[in-house]
Amino acid sequence: MMMISASRPPSFLSWEILYVQRKFSYCSREVKMELFRSHCYSIYCNSLWSRFKVATLNHLKVCPNEILKRLLGLLRWCSSSLAFARKGVNNLDVIRRHSMFSLRSRVELSTNSIITSVRQSSAYVCGPIQQRWLGLLFVQNVG
Repeated sequence: MMMISASRPPSFLSWEILYVQRKFSYCSREVKMELFRSHCYSIYCNSLWSRFKVATLNHLKVCPNEILKRLLGLLRWCSSSLAFARKGVNNLDVIRRHSMFSLRSRVELSTNSIITSVRQSSAYVCGPIQQRWLGLLFVQNVG
């Protein structure tokens, strides 16, 4: 199973893209979409990412786009967002928002004394993870 992570080099993921494309080229589109969901929705600990380079995240965004295009046999210059929308699958931004919302909800609703203590600390309220969560979960209107 492919594990997308901010610490893994994108070149390693491109080898996995080629492997998945070759291995499952004769499957139906439904099987390919389920394969895509099972491989690309498993982005371990992405809700805890708070320090990373924007370039690294941009490379990680390209990988699921390339996998989807190759699985569906689309040309390189075809729109990835259109392919995601037509097939009803989530892109990396949506997957990350869902994961962050889920973790944040569990932390906020927890009655565990240790989690409650951490949640009430200034490290949680003003920390980088909380700032990242708020930045991705809530769109800020400018102007």
